[in-house]
Amino acid sequence: MKRTPLIRKTPIADRQQFVARVVVGAAIKAKKRLRQSRSTGKPTKAESRRIDQLKTGECLCCWLNRQQGRPTAHFGGCDAHHVLSGGRRIGHMATLGLCPWHHRALRPYADMTDAQATELFGPSLALGSKPFHAAYGSDEELLALQEQLLACGVSP
Repeated sequence: MKRTPLIRKTPIADRQQFVARVVVGAAIKAKKRLRQSRSTGKPTKAESRRIDQLKTGECLCCWLNRQQGRPTAHFGGCDAHHVLSGGRRIGHMATLGLCPWHHRALRPYADMTDAQATELFGPSLALGSKPFHAAYGSDEELLALQEQLLACGVSP
């Protein structure tokens, strides 16, 4: 029996590149899937109306400050803060109306430091959730208050 040497149809280097491309492609697809899973999807009409109400109303934390006789950082327009559970959004109906200071720590006055703004307007969620929740209550308490104020027609 005559033996012929085995001849590769594709060189080894090309095959390794092919395997690397497949692995990288799978990693990119997995990363895209992770990004998409963090979103709560497109809001329904009712959820959109609720979010619009929150964005046009007063910040919930500023409303609480005003009730206690403290100054407010709200000068118009709010952000919709989605309440999290286990690091994931609960849904569009679980949102709070927070001003830029209380949500993202954007100071109302440019010459103010974070410490001065915290002392005057209360803690910001972006600078730490523990001091924020110690001052204003848990997410569940804030969400219940937000629901109560929206149901009464009071613009917090």
